[in-house]
Amino acid sequence: MNPTRTSAMDRAGRWLVLGLLVAYTFYNVGPIVWLVLSSLKSRMDLFTMPPKIFFTPDLTGYQSVFGVGVAKDSAAAIGVFDSLINSIVVSVSGTALAVFFGTLAGYVCSRFNFIGKGDFMFFVLSTRMLPPVAVLVFYHLMFARLGLADTRFGLVLVSIFANVGLATWIMKGFFDGVPKEVEQIAVVNGYTRMYAFLRLVLPMVKGGIAATAGFCFIFAWNEFAFSSILTTTQAKTLPVKISAAAGSTGIEWTQICAAGVVLIVPVLIFFYLIRRHLLMGMTFGVLGRR
Repeated sequence: MNPTRTSAMDRAGRWLVLGLLVAYTFYNVGPIVWLVLSSLKSRMDLFTMPPKIFFTPDLTGYQSVFGVGVAKDSAAAIGVFDSLINSIVVSVSGTALAVFFGTLAGYVCSRFNFIGKGDFMFFVLSTRMLPPVAVLVFYHLMFARLGLADTRFGLVLVSIFANVGLATWIMKGFFDGVPKEVEQIAVVNGYTRMYAFLRLVLPMVKGGIAATAGFCFIFAWNEFAFSSILTTTQAKTLPVKISAAAGSTGIEWTQICAAGVVLIVPVLIFFYLIRRHLLMGMTFGVLGRR
């Protein structure tokens, strides 16, 4: 084949791949860029056609979300900041407790054989298979009887129940990758099994704990179904609150866009902090090693 023709085909192939990558990047990043730009526009600029690329930034949407500035007393801003605090409290508490219990359960399932172990592992995994709508009525009736409806504590419990199964399976995979000889050597040298777990095994799976926390956090942070049914006023989370954002002029789109940006930022920060452990948690932690 002619070398010149081969070189031209290689360049064309590289340009094609580059074009596909640019299109794919724009497809994924474009909506986020549009969301950020829309959150900084005034209501008039937001509905201008054709859309404005250069405009004077307007922080009214963020002011209504955080309850500051001239928008803090508007009808659409009432309860939004409280909903943001509810989301933070529920997500952080639910993630921490789900990872804590999932780590303990994962270690037990990895190191010990007990009657019904397979059934137990399937049961905890099935909690992730069950659609929320299948148990919403049960949770609503139970929480109403127990006085947990429209409370942060009730949503934290729901977050734990929803994520502890996932945490158990992922952490079991990580513990399977740690040789049992580590604990056996510690016991032979006079240390207790608890010491071996806390000082030897746990530090070896800290990457798995971080990755598991990341997965549980994003599920808890984005949870909508339970929050929309089990809460009414006091414990509404931000996703539920912005789904019905309305003011004196109708739907507050700038506030919705600003709240959307606020919802994205904590997840980005969290996953940036655990980026080194994320790939390990998606592969090794799930598949394990025997």
